[in-house]
Amino acid sequence: MRIIIADDSAFVRRIMIKMLKTNFKGIEIIACPSGKEALEAFSQKPTEWMIVDLLMPVMTGQELIENIKEKFDMPKIIVASADIQKATRDELYEMGIVKFINKPLTAEKLKAIVDTIRGV
Repeated sequence: MRIIIADDSAFVRRIMIKMLKTNFKGIEIIACPSGKEALEAFSQKPTEWMIVDLLMPVMTGQELIENIKEKFDMPKIIVASADIQKATRDELYEMGIVKFINKPLTAEKLKAIVDTIRGV
């Protein structure tokens, strides 16, 4: 399994990488600090899953999702963001995301990400 993590926080990327490697043996993780880098990585080699922050420099998570939806088959996307506006969340679900997790991340929220990827 391959997954792209798009989050401008190096701390959050490290936490997610550790959590994913602990729970999924042989997983390939591409960690990107911006939506633009995530789009480039996805363009080169699409993944099954993405975990996307919304508030990033250069290209926001929402812009990333819009670009992917326009140009590619949509991967399964989990949004993990501090942006808790209901309108934003509703729009993202309409775009086809699988799950929205509010930051800050806790052990329970990280487990929810793992369970979502596992299909639990």
